[in-house]
Amino acid sequence: MKILRGSSEDEMILEFLKAESTSERFFQQIRNTIEKLGLDENIIFSADLQNEIENIKRKKLLGEFRGYGAGRELFENFPTKFTEWSLCSFSRPDLEKIRYIDYSYWNELSAGTRKPLVAAETIRNGELIYGLSNDGFLHAAEYIKNGGAFPKLFFLTSDYENFVIVEGHFRMTAYALVLECFNNVEVIVGKCNSKELNLWM
Repeated sequence: MKILRGSSEDEMILEFLKAESTSERFFQQIRNTIEKLGLDENIIFSADLQNEIENIKRKKLLGEFRGYGAGRELFENFPTKFTEWSLCSFSRPDLEKIRYIDYSYWNELSAGTRKPLVAAETIRNGELIYGLSNDGFLHAAEYIKNGGAFPKLFFLTSDYENFVIVEGHFRMTAYALVLECFNNVEVIVGKCNSKELNLWM
């Protein structure tokens, strides 16, 4: 793992919204929330991180959409004090340091390890979790193999040695299926203390 440059909460929120806007699972929900708040999709796809008013609107959007800053859904017990935000580059040797959030589907897919590498083996073996198809992972892996690119992932850490995925579980699993393509993948990393991290994850 290499730290490329400093990042920020504002950049994380923007990349999070970009990723969810292209997600089959969340794209309709986020579009409905954009409309509800009277915003325009340009606030995501033509964003200006130097515009503080835009940053405030994006934070409100993520709060309404996924509970960010409100302690709801994914962000229940989420850390509130970050000592550092970094844009990092991850490659194949880093895969052993990456874990899923503690969530039933990802736990089952990874045989209780929370490791994307183990989840990839489950998928290769044709095992279905809760009867859900693995086709999406396989299609995403093929997309990566053919040169496709995804928005930045978002991890948390307390020590830059171990990382927990916040946003990007699906993409991280696809990367684990095509290990040769997991090189110089950009991730926004938020550093917080271990007590807050353990309470959330």
